[in-house]
Amino acid sequence: MSRRLDRKQKERRQKKKKNLLIMAGVGVLFIGYLIACALVPKNHIADGVYVNEVNVGEMTATEAEDAIQRDFEEKYADVALTVHALDQDYKVSLFNCLTVDAKGAAEEAAGFAHRNFFTRGAEMLRAKLFKKKYSRIPQVTDEKLLKQDIETAGLMLINTTVQTSYEVTKTDLVLTKGITGVSVDQEKLVTALEDAVSRADYKSVVECPMLTGTVEKTDMQAVYDEIHTEKSNATLDPKKDYKIVKAVNGISFDVASAQTVFDNAAEGETVTIPLEIDKPKITTKKLKKYLFRDVLGSCTTNVSGTSARISNVDLAAQKIDGKILLPGETFSYNDTVGERTAERGFQKAPAYLNGESVQELGGGICQVSSTLYKSTLLSNLKIVEHHNHSYVSSYIGIGMDATVSWGGPDFQFKNNTDYPIKISAKYSGGQVTCKIYGAKLDDKKIEMTAETLKVNSCDTVYQEDDSMDKGVTEVISSGHDGYVVQTYRNIYDGDGKKISSEKEAYCVYKKKDRIVRVGTKEPEISEEEPEQETEESGDEIQ
Repeated sequence: MSRRLDRKQKERRQKKKKNLLIMAGVGVLFIGYLIACALVPKNHIADGVYVNEVNVGEMTATEAEDAIQRDFEEKYADVALTVHALDQDYKVSLFNCLTVDAKGAAEEAAGFAHRNFFTRGAEMLRAKLFKKKYSRIPQVTDEKLLKQDIETAGLMLINTTVQTSYEVTKTDLVLTKGITGVSVDQEKLVTALEDAVSRADYKSVVECPMLTGTVEKTDMQAVYDEIHTEKSNATLDPKKDYKIVKAVNGISFDVASAQTVFDNAAEGETVTIPLEIDKPKITTKKLKKYLFRDVLGSCTTNVSGTSARISNVDLAAQKIDGKILLPGETFSYNDTVGERTAERGFQKAPAYLNGESVQELGGGICQVSSTLYKSTLLSNLKIVEHHNHSYVSSYIGIGMDATVSWGGPDFQFKNNTDYPIKISAKYSGGQVTCKIYGAKLDDKKIEMTAETLKVNSCDTVYQEDDSMDKGVTEVISSGHDGYVVQTYRNIYDGDGKKISSEKEAYCVYKKKDRIVRVGTKEPEISEEEPEQETEESGDEIQ
């Protein structure tokens, strides 16, 4: 009995001792664990932590972020997805549009073993023994860059839809009807590529989503508006030193008929529409051949007077020399010669003003306008404005003169021919000559005639002058008759047969009386002493 009791007591003592030892061991372990928890570095990631297979243990969060970013750049530098479209593969490079959240991954790794003091030790030990792994899959964060990568791959060039096209030949409008095809659906392709990236699936081939194309409707009126041209003659360009501007053929076609034929054609079919070609009268070839080839009309007059008057005639001729008029353009003598001022080289010379001869700047230039006037008549050009002088001119036939004045009467004519014309005006050897160059395409000849309708004979006016002796006379003004004249433009064919005779200008010239000064002064009688009468005279002295 006592033995059994002793044994039990002994067993109790041993059990108690064992429990104390266990508790002591646990206490030691707990204290060691607390020490381990306290020894976990606060600013470094626990050893054994990996992000995307990169060991970031014992790194700071900043160092880990850099390491994760470098790993991403190395592994994904050449990453691409294969897109299959229309039996062809396209490689879409993705590196430019991918990003990895390196900072977020580094912060998550840094948070491991630092969340709770009492769990730090266990987490640190677990990472050291078994590794703690985190994963950050790159994502597409900028769709604009992804679309650029798609375009770079050439996918957006895929478009099998063929739009209607046309070409214009010399005689026809040839249209090729469009064909419906497909093109890449970029928005859906972006979504498909983003999905593959989110799954980190870079091996599977992405089937390219496609859109059905649309052949734009062809409006035949719009085509007509694009190719239709009005015919235009070859001409000269005054803005480019009168270089030749080529002729243009007029082009048109029946819009309604063309639309019907085109609408009934099948996709891809070629339709030919005949063009209506309207050729201009003056082709480029003709213009080059006839340009300023012929003298249409010419007139020469003798120049006299003072040196100032001759200088004015020469200067006016220079001002109009070489002037070019395109078909339909009007020439103005005043506008071309310009204002007559001393600054512009004109001098004072005799000119008529209110019937009296005066000294005027530019005196004499009416001889140039008159010479030009007759040359334009002989060229069969249209006269727009013409005024005759008040008195008959001595240098040109009656009815053929043309007076001008700055701010007053002007001489104008129009180029009513189909070709450009050019004025030639030269003073030389006491004569001024005006010629009109153009294209003479017929053998017609122009002759100018003048019919005197009325003559107003001048009178002789005597003016008494008491400063002149009686019986003495002096002619102050020789005077001249006045006339009413109708000029005619007569046109003859090559055989000399008159084709027409049309009235040209109705000219009224004033008469100028002959003025004679007559002396009325009586001759002086000298006074002498009267003789002394004698008684023998028989006269009785009162």
